[in-house]
Amino acid sequence: MEIFLPLLMRWVHIFTGIAMVGGAVGGAYLGQPVVAPIARNAVFSGIVAIFVSGFYNLMQLMGSAPKGWHMWFGIKFLLALHVFAMIFLLTKIDAAPEKRKRWQVSALIGTAAVVAAGAYLRYLRGA
Repeated sequence: MEIFLPLLMRWVHIFTGIAMVGGAVGGAYLGQPVVAPIARNAVFSGIVAIFVSGFYNLMQLMGSAPKGWHMWFGIKFLLALHVFAMIFLLTKIDAAPEKRKRWQVSALIGTAAVVAAGAYLRYLRGA
């Protein structure tokens, strides 16, 4: 039973990230260049879920983190804040289509960087 909460938090972290970025960036390729403004609360809820699950994961690993792990975690965190900002901006009603396209591309590139940083964090821990 002690493995349930860590697995749940990991699942929440990954699934919420996939759903948010997939909805925001993937919509551009399906002819939906904007996250619906009605989804603003869902985007905010997703951001909170990722922060809570990420904070839980951070607290689980803090004591046994190898050298360099904290620096890469900080980089990943700052990149994630950028992605959250881009996705949140996509819920704006009155933004120009050119801006929306830049925000989507920026969210996609930022997400790729977050995933790469996360993979490197796993490598540093040896897991």
